[in-house]
Amino acid sequence: MIRAQFLAGATALAAGTQVPQIIPYTPTFRFSVVCPQTGPDGRLGQQLLAGVRGAIDEINRDRPSYQSLVLFNAYDDHNTAAQATVQADFATGAPDTLAVIGHLSAATTLATQQVYANAQLPLIVPTVTDDRVTERGYRNVFRLPVKDSDEGGLVAAYVISSGSKAPHVVSQDGPYGPDVAAGFLRRAGAMHIAAVGTQFSLDNPVYESAAGAVLSHEPDCVVLAGNADDMGPLIGVLRTKGYTGRFVGTQGFFDAITLKEFAKEAEGLVVSAAVPYYPMAPSTHQYVQDYQVQYGALTPVAAYGYAAVQLIRNAATRTNATNRLAMIRAIANGGSYDTITGVYQFGPNGDVLNPNCYFYRVTDGKFSYERQATATGFMLK
Repeated sequence: MIRAQFLAGATALAAGTQVPQIIPYTPTFRFSVVCPQTGPDGRLGQQLLAGVRGAIDEINRDRPSYQSLVLFNAYDDHNTAAQATVQADFATGAPDTLAVIGHLSAATTLATQQVYANAQLPLIVPTVTDDRVTERGYRNVFRLPVKDSDEGGLVAAYVISSGSKAPHVVSQDGPYGPDVAAGFLRRAGAMHIAAVGTQFSLDNPVYESAAGAVLSHEPDCVVLAGNADDMGPLIGVLRTKGYTGRFVGTQGFFDAITLKEFAKEAEGLVVSAAVPYYPMAPSTHQYVQDYQVQYGALTPVAAYGYAAVQLIRNAATRTNATNRLAMIRAIANGGSYDTITGVYQFGPNGDVLNPNCYFYRVTDGKFSYERQATATGFMLK
């Protein structure tokens, strides 16, 4: 979801909004959040922290007196690999930290994984979808959103089950898109559909040439596996060249840029997204309402921050985990956990079993919810 585009001091910024004072002898449970809080990507980090605070507010307000008070420390990694490594050292160095939520880009997450593995500390990855995050074999890493290749497979199933016989997936040679396209083509092949793919340059895109390559295969559906700001212009070029079929975009198109920059061309576009449509998820209603009263709109990044806290807290409560290794085992083997963004049970590589995504259609300049990729009890449809 959050790509790579997404030194104010190397010390921890302790989050002091949870409780004004801790009553003596009250048991506590502490974790850390490592994300950008200042700099170009500070806005995204602040969204993650708002989601974390919202979940902690809810947990501490409703907790029985015998359960631990939840606290956290926040560390500013500026969304750079160098600072992320420094801040990861600080986070792991705090002996009472039982888990970490972070980071917000593939580069910072990949740069710090060894630090958390050495400290035997569970790392909850809230937004990064890059396949590499869980390909390295670390058993302490748990990713919440669907990874890129799984998203591609889910999109392929949607496209083919809704009638496409000749889909064509387009990607660019950047960090997001190729793994989605590869997953799409694998799933299409498994469904006995001969899908085709085209890739063109991210840094020097030639939309006319890319459109020509796509149209030479006479597709009935064009799947845009990339980000709206990079691939959006291709929609208009394809229409100008006479393409009349449908478009489907991956989660890089679930973005305000799609509606702002390509509103006319994108009408009818269906996009996948990692975030559910909360009115159709009854178990989330109270969480969402309480959060909005305190913090405003629940953004996708905030929602995953909220879900990460719920996962950590539920795992600790269910298994009575009180140390780092016990927390890793609890998350890995503790069964399924309900959160605001879905129900999570993890496979051995740290990705969620039975991954899911949600489809929205651009209608009259807005994203209108259509359905989920895989039917679950979490959503009404």
